[in-house]
Amino acid sequence: MKTTPHTSLLVFCAVFIISGCGYTFAPKYSDPIYTQRSPLISLRYEYQDIQIKAPVQLVNTLPQAYQVYIYDRENEVDPVFAATYMPEENIDVFLPQNTLSTDKNGNLLVIYPQGPDMPEIKHQFTGVRYGVISLPVSKIIKTPAVIEGIVFRRYDERMLGGIQLVATDSSGRSFYTKSRIDGDYRFELPNEYGYRSDIIVSAGVGSLFPVISRDAVFNGNFDLDIDFALGPSKDFVDRGNLYITKNNLTHFRESSANGSITHFLLSKNDIIAVTQVSGNRLYGLVEVFWSNDDSEMIPGWIREQDVVYAGNYFMSPQDDLELAKQ
Repeated sequence: MKTTPHTSLLVFCAVFIISGCGYTFAPKYSDPIYTQRSPLISLRYEYQDIQIKAPVQLVNTLPQAYQVYIYDRENEVDPVFAATYMPEENIDVFLPQNTLSTDKNGNLLVIYPQGPDMPEIKHQFTGVRYGVISLPVSKIIKTPAVIEGIVFRRYDERMLGGIQLVATDSSGRSFYTKSRIDGDYRFELPNEYGYRSDIIVSAGVGSLFPVISRDAVFNGNFDLDIDFALGPSKDFVDRGNLYITKNNLTHFRESSANGSITHFLLSKNDIIAVTQVSGNRLYGLVEVFWSNDDSEMIPGWIREQDVVYAGNYFMSPQDDLELAKQ
């Protein structure tokens, strides 16, 4: 076949256009591209969650509901989680993985029981990336009526440990505790006492110290601080030799004569600073406290057979509380 110059030119142009378009447009791949390397690698993404179990134990109360919050300890304003649970529901919290701080005790769960006189409960805990966290049992009890304070020796303000205290209501029901080595003591009475004003607290029961009693008037306050100063003042100790009465209803008379007027009756372990002896009669002073800081020294007579010498019991550096058993 014989071609003309014009035909050759047309063929050349067509080949150029077709090949040129192949270089100017991006390639299209209808199938995945493989590297042809062995072994083949595949990736799979898995998603898990965090479960927090916060069991609750009800003690003589029934909240209307619980409000539950979880905070990051570095931000206790904006909760990570907030929800309301009914009393019959278990408090189980589910969170996305990596939601909690993994710092030691870096998270805080707070339970607010809904109802009168029930305090909030807080649990610090360490988070995990995912998995189950079981918190301690939360006991839901009504706010106790608390009486606390310190017991100290009036003579030198030294703290007294091992002193028994008794809280008694008008029906005769009593609660007992003892002061610790630093002199502090604490009563936790049932919630109902927080609305009452018929509690009397006595300190020094069973010791050689005269028993001191104070009224505990709550009237809805729930927290009372009552301190007890036991024993004589330093001024009184310097007035004479100290004796204590053996029994309740001991006469403290105006003079040494039989049948003399009785100033008042002394209780067991009341203290007399004796300055004079006349036969079997002792003359001295009794210190009467009208308040913690206001006192009066009243002179009078007492029979020798009604008292026992106290030595330096009220001034010694270390009290021998075993003397209370005599």
